[in-house]
Amino acid sequence: MTTYNGARHLREQLASIIEQLGEGDELIISDDRSTDKTLQILNEHASERIRIVITSGKLGPIRNFEHAIGHARGQVIVLSDQDDRWLPGRLQRVRDHFAADDTPYNLLVMNSIIADGELNPTHDSLFAYLEAGKGLAKNVYRNTYVGCHMAFRRELLTVAMPFPRAIPMHDMWLGLVSEMVGAVTFDPTPTLMFRRSGHNYTQTHYPLRQRLVWRLGLITSLLQLRLSRRFRTRPHRPVAESQA
Repeated sequence: MTTYNGARHLREQLASIIEQLGEGDELIISDDRSTDKTLQILNEHASERIRIVITSGKLGPIRNFEHAIGHARGQVIVLSDQDDRWLPGRLQRVRDHFAADDTPYNLLVMNSIIADGELNPTHDSLFAYLEAGKGLAKNVYRNTYVGCHMAFRRELLTVAMPFPRAIPMHDMWLGLVSEMVGAVTFDPTPTLMFRRSGHNYTQTHYPLRQRLVWRLGLITSLLQLRLSRRFRTRPHRPVAESQA
């Protein structure tokens, strides 16, 4: 999880995650130098398996997620925002998926119910709203990979990290890289209340020129990765048991 001035909904989100943690699971929270009560709330929950890490300076969402992921020790990594609410059984669904497929590159994208700031549902399915699905060209043109809906094995990081400077967002990059190296599964069952309150960490709309620059940077970064040594020499072995 990453946080930045997220005190308003943070306790609710933490409670929905912590109640699902099993033996051997950990929750890594990277805070991007919040100035509200976020750190106070995080420190109330800090423990051996709920680890709080602070960025060295304000990094923004992409680098903050990179910072958080870099501290993860589990075999399966599940991304989370600071202001949603996990539905019961979400983490078990992740465990079941990765237990059934031990290939190293296997991205799981889970559906959600879109909600307003008070978690009143506004759309029954994010997938339907975005017309979500696989496809390199499709997702370069209009991204349907939303980070807090994603889980993957840590082997993906040997190819996808460090995140290139030119990419628009980490989730788009992880989704497209996953398509290049392995399988992607879109699970239609909602496991998350996806809060869109107007106070979220990232914006929804950007100027056309900025979007064009980002897409060019994304395509260039994908081509550079395809030609890179880390892509050619990526591990292909299956992994053993999964852990979140």
